[in-house]
Amino acid sequence: MMEAFMLAWKAASWGVRIAAVVGPLLIVGTAYAVWHHKVYQRGYDRALADIAAEDKGAIGAATELRKIWSDCRGRGGRWIQSEGRCS
Repeated sequence: MMEAFMLAWKAASWGVRIAAVVGPLLIVGTAYAVWHHKVYQRGYDRALADIAAEDKGAIGAATELRKIWSDCRGRGGRWIQSEGRCS
């Protein structure tokens, strides 16, 4: 079997030899590039979703703290920033 392959290889032109080596490399390289892009895109999308979720949480927390501060000021109190409370 190996002898038949070697005879065919020696009989083939340089163009066929190059195609026999480069063709599979291109197929494997292309498949890897497509896979890598999909993995990268999933990670990128997940990171953006995580950032958006944290932003919503941070905005909600800041809005709630703003309400507490506004209530303190509305009652004529003084907000003590270092302690996070109204006096």
